[in-house]
Amino acid sequence: MTDTASGRARRCAVISNPTKVSDKFTELVQKILDRDGWTDTLWLETSAEDPGKAMTRTAVEQGVDLVIAAGGDGTVRIVADGLAGTGITMGLVPAGTGNLLARNLGFPLDEASAIEVVFGGHTRTIDLIKLTVDDRESEHFAVMAGIGVDAMIMDETDPDLKEKVGTGAYFLAAGKALGRLPVHMKIRVDDRRPAHRHAMVCVIGNVGDLLGNITLIPGAEPDDGMLDVYVASPQRLMHWLKLAARIVTRRPRKDDQVDERSGRKVTVELREKDTYQLDGDVMGQCSKLVAEIQPGALTVCAPAGTEAA
Repeated sequence: MTDTASGRARRCAVISNPTKVSDKFTELVQKILDRDGWTDTLWLETSAEDPGKAMTRTAVEQGVDLVIAAGGDGTVRIVADGLAGTGITMGLVPAGTGNLLARNLGFPLDEASAIEVVFGGHTRTIDLIKLTVDDRESEHFAVMAGIGVDAMIMDETDPDLKEKVGTGAYFLAAGKALGRLPVHMKIRVDDRRPAHRHAMVCVIGNVGDLLGNITLIPGAEPDDGMLDVYVASPQRLMHWLKLAARIVTRRPRKDDQVDERSGRKVTVELREKDTYQLDGDVMGQCSKLVAEIQPGALTVCAPAGTEAA
């Protein structure tokens, strides 16, 4: 394929997790590359030692026009982080258990259909969230970061069980996680007065949908220039019931002990260190999270008709 503006042949980098994609993945992609005239493609596989950082860096240094991230949520997040602000388009081939970004962008979860979308010529620009944890180097995520029950469920979920039974593994782990909470935290959104909560969960979201057709944060959009903060602090059974009703109906319930706020920056400080997750992957423990929205940081391939969704 030739770039009509510059007259040069266009290049693609394919970053894939070989344990996630199908045996036919390379053949399916190569067929379309040949059909559309892409040349000198970079084929880069992730590994347990490097889940995609060096591969994405290589793709950027090579000046490719498109990077395909094929794998689970971790692969997608790391590639998106490496492409943030570069102007290089990212294509998604979801091949994990969650596939959270793909679900929120209306991407097909079937491998062959997703590959067709990647080369379909439609794109949209989305926001990313830059996260700084304690004194570590900042990184970007596209879906959600969480402290509390969601991170603990991820931490308690057996990887082999998740592979066998899918999303059901999370529910089996939930019982163990619930006994370890709540978490005392101070949450400040932008320059507003901080809120102190003994929370069961605090989620910082760029989008709102989870697995199982659950919408945690109604109205959250990946391209609205805002991040959303969801904090749930149920203390009694009635609070839990109202919280469940809120999730099912997507409407607030009186005294459901849920705070929802939007802004451009949020700081979460914990009294004691606790586990946190990024886009479904447990990252370790932290005392402080600072999240800042990065409007329009990433261009992604999109299904036709969803470009401005």
